Amino acid sequence: MLPMREDQFWSLVSLKLSGEASADELATLDRMLEEQPELAAQLEPIGEWWAHAAPTGSRLKKGALHRHIQRLNQSEHLPSRGHRGRRFFLLLIGIAASLAGFAFFIYHYQSISKKSAPSAAVAQNTVSTKPGSKSKIQLPDGSQVWLNADSRLVYSESFNGQAREVQLCGEAYFDVVKDHRHPFIIHTNTIDVLVLGTTLNVRSYSNEKITEAALIHGSVEVSLRSDPAKKILLKPNDKLVVQNGSNLLLAGSKTVRSHPDTTARVLGLRKVHFPARDSTAVEVLWVKNKLAFDQESLEAVASKIERWFNVKVNITHEALKQTEYSGVFEDETLPQVMEALRLTGNFRYSIRKREVTIRP
Repeated sequence: MLPMREDQFWSLVSLKLSGEASADELATLDRMLEEQPELAAQLEPIGEWWAHAAPTGSRLKKGALHRHIQRLNQSEHLPSRGHRGRRFFLLLIGIAASLAGFAFFIYHYQSISKKSAPSAAVAQNTVSTKPGSKSKIQLPDGSQVWLNADSRLVYSESFNGQAREVQLCGEAYFDVVKDHRHPFIIHTNTIDVLVLGTTLNVRSYSNEKITEAALIHGSVEVSLRSDPAKKILLKPNDKLVVQNGSNLLLAGSKTVRSHPDTTARVLGLRKVHFPARDSTAVEVLWVKNKLAFDQESLEAVASKIERWFNVKVNITHEALKQTEYSGVFEDETLPQVMEALRLTGNFRYSIRKREVTIRP
């Protein structure tokens, strides 16, 4: 049961809401609100709901309440108690109405808050592909993204805010709508790419040694997650290569150790490669459904084959992993690709169900 003073407060509130409070009772209620400001905070939302939530006007609400009390007083099961009895039933109905109003307000307020107030955890949209499949999506700003096999792209529902940000795990080709006021940022585990409007390819699989960003058109600025102060500006046909988890710097065909004071990971600035009789860079041929290797180790080739055909590739000999291969395949089957690689390499292979084994 409520303490006497709080019980008196809510009784006065119910009488005021029903329009039945006397001048003395209203004065008492005002005095209680002045003495206890916290009660006023509790009363405010109830008063707002009572004034605005119901579709009918105040006179209709008061009339309906009055008629209901009359029915109660006239009931054969509830003997009339005169003015005090009427006030007693009015008090019960008023309290019930107040509590119902308060419950409705809390529910209504929470529903509105979920829609209007910013959430601590912003809702995320996730697009993912399985091994052996690819997908093309259009972002809310009109930018288009081609998602390669076994990849995931995450962006928030507030994508059209001050910055257009996406999180990539895997490989994607971006055709970004230019908007200088709302920069486009691609986050990976290794690098962040700031885009103002361009086309580029980003490859960043969590289980691979290399992260790549290949710029086709426009300009981008790349920063290392391990060293945000280091900025690399790419021009068209530039390709940035960052080796995950190392502090080595790739300089052309040479490998040198970076400055001991920096935390930068392996970094290489190269040019994208265009195969003979094709105007599309090798790095983005996958968008045209072409499987391409450009002087890549058999270990890297195996990783691409696994995602492209949704199979498992086992290389039994460590020396085989470092052999490099180049080639472009379009519409070839897994046995055709493996046979072409065997003819240019020095290995044997077998295919059983969804598993490929490569051995000397």
